[in-house]
Amino acid sequence: MSFRPLLATVLLALLGACGEESRTAPRRACGDVKLIVAASDYSASAVCGAPGCTLGEGTTGNDLGKDPQLTSTNGRAFFLARDNDLLFELDPSCGKAIARMSVHDLAVTSIANPHDVAAAPDGALFVPLYNVPKIAIVKDGKVEGAIDIAQYDPDGNPQADAIRIVNVGGVPKAFVTLERLDDGNKLRSAQTSQMLRIDVATRTIEAAIDLVGRNPFNPMAEQDGVLFLAEPGNFDVADDDLAGIERFDTATSTSKLLVPEKSLGGSVAEVAVTNGCGVAIVAGPEPNVNPTSLVAFDPETGAVLDKVMEATPGYDLQGMAWKDGTLYVGDRRARSGAYRVHVFERDGAGCVLRSSPRTIDLPQRPVALRAAK
Repeated sequence: MSFRPLLATVLLALLGACGEESRTAPRRACGDVKLIVAASDYSASAVCGAPGCTLGEGTTGNDLGKDPQLTSTNGRAFFLARDNDLLFELDPSCGKAIARMSVHDLAVTSIANPHDVAAAPDGALFVPLYNVPKIAIVKDGKVEGAIDIAQYDPDGNPQADAIRIVNVGGVPKAFVTLERLDDGNKLRSAQTSQMLRIDVATRTIEAAIDLVGRNPFNPMAEQDGVLFLAEPGNFDVADDDLAGIERFDTATSTSKLLVPEKSLGGSVAEVAVTNGCGVAIVAGPEPNVNPTSLVAFDPETGAVLDKVMEATPGYDLQGMAWKDGTLYVGDRRARSGAYRVHVFERDGAGCVLRSSPRTIDLPQRPVALRAAK
C-alpha cells in the first residue's frame, strides 16, 4: 500500500477521530495488538497498532507531521508531532487517537518542538520543549502554565529532551534530561549534561544534577525507579569517554556511566530495559551512514553480554519495546514493500535473546515502538 497518496485522501483524519482538543473517547479492547507504532519517512507520518497496522482513516493525516515521537507514561500513551507542536493521546491498547492538544502558544519563533510527555497523578501533562527553555504544563487539553529552565544553559536553552515522573518515597518527582548542546557549533555536545528533579505537586525545580555522560538522547527507559539513558555524546566518534549508557537512581539522585561507549563500539541511540536484561541500539561513527547494531547488557553490572544483531548498512534499526518477555525492534529497510519489526524471545530469566521466525510487517518505516496495554 502506498503511503503518500493516503495523505491526499485522508485529510486531517485524526481531527475527525478526536473532535475538539480536550474530548476523549472510551477505550476498547484491541484483540491481538501488541505494539503501538509511530512510523515516518520524514516527509509524512503514521500511528497505528500492530500487527494489522494498515494505513487509512485514523492512522494518517497532515497533523502528524514529519518528525514523530512516541511515549508511554503511567498507563497513558502519546504520539508527538514535534514539528507541528501537537500531542495526540492514544488509546494505550490500540494506538488510536482519543485527544489532540497543542503547545504552539509557547513557541518563540517557528516551533516549540515537544520531545516527550509525562503524566502526573492529577492528570496534568509535563512536556519538555526542545526549542524553547520551558517545560509546558498541559491540563484538560490546554496549556495552563510552564516551568522556565533558561538558567540551566549559558545560551539560554538547555535542550530539554526526555522526562519521566517517578514516585520517590511516595512523592511524585519529574526527572528531565538536559542535553545542553552548543547552539553556535552545529549542536555539538561540549558541556556537561544535566538531570532536573522537579516536585510535581508544586511544579518547582529542586535540583539540577550533573550527569556523567553527555547528550542524553531519546526517551529514557525506566525499571524499578532506575532510569537508563542513551548518551551518544557526538555520533561521529566511537570512543568518547563521556558517552554510553548511564544509570540514574531516582531514589538517591545519583548516577553512573554503566556501559562506556568504548565497550559498545559505537554511539548509543536508544535503550530498552526489562527485569535483568537491557538492550541498546548502537550506531557506528561513519558520518551520514551510522550503521546500527543491537547489543544486550546487564542493567545491574553494565556487562556487555551479546551482539544480538550485527551492523546494518545504515541507520536502520529504530524503535524498541519489551512486552511479556519478548523484545520488538524496528527496521527501516524495505523488504517486499514492507518494513520489518524483528522479534526476539528471551531464553529464561537471563539475557539470552533468540531471534524468532515470526516478524511483524509495517507499511511505513518505524521510528518508535511502545508496548500496547
